[in-house]
Amino acid sequence: MDLTKNTAETTSTSPITALVTMVYDPMRAFAMLEQRRAVWLPLLLVMLTSAGMLMLYFSSVDFEWLKDKMVASMTTASAEERQQAGAMMSKNMIQTTSLLGALIGIPVVACVTGLYFLIAAKVKKVSFSFGQGFALAVWASIPVILTSLIGVIQILLSSTGQLDFSQLNPLSVNQLVFQYEMGSTWASFFDALNIGTVLNIILLVCGFQVWAKVPRPAAIAVVLTPYVIIYGIWAAINLSKAA
Repeated sequence: MDLTKNTAETTSTSPITALVTMVYDPMRAFAMLEQRRAVWLPLLLVMLTSAGMLMLYFSSVDFEWLKDKMVASMTTASAEERQQAGAMMSKNMIQTTSLLGALIGIPVVACVTGLYFLIAAKVKKVSFSFGQGFALAVWASIPVILTSLIGVIQILLSSTGQLDFSQLNPLSVNQLVFQYEMGSTWASFFDALNIGTVLNIILLVCGFQVWAKVPRPAAIAVVLTPYVIIYGIWAAINLSKAA
């Protein structure tokens, strides 16, 4: 009887169960992960799906078309500088850079986020460690799996291979509303505002609320502050360029 009880408890708090629960009840999922954060599972899934999508992308994209588009987007460079940049671009170089950006960037961003939550918790005078912040950042990044799968669908639906990076996520504000071309001042800004960003914020709020034991408004304030600052500065820079 004890064995059955222990097995049930282990199953109910397993990382896989928490991952599934995260889809429909993130508050409960983070409560399940409070004692056993199992960072390896979401970290591996996010890194592997991101890398897999990028490898599929570069295996099917019309690279000469992509290179021409990337060179054309260098609107502030001279004709000679664009020509030199085009000569330096190779498929292996762009692919390797993109893969390293995904594989290294994900844990680095999680470290920075963990440090931010540590500092924010000290300001709020609540107990929250760097390890908790890192784990929260990693678990909250699982929407990347969704955006990677959407990217795979976009790649498979493209018959010509003429698909740029921003088109991999058709659920961004840029693709849904503005459709700025690569190289436009606002393209990257509105590409960054997408369904994955919204889901990431929701998960961060839920996780911080559960693990730091703070009210929902406090969790929202802590999570949204860096987004407001970063996007505010980004928008101000773009507006200054357009002035």
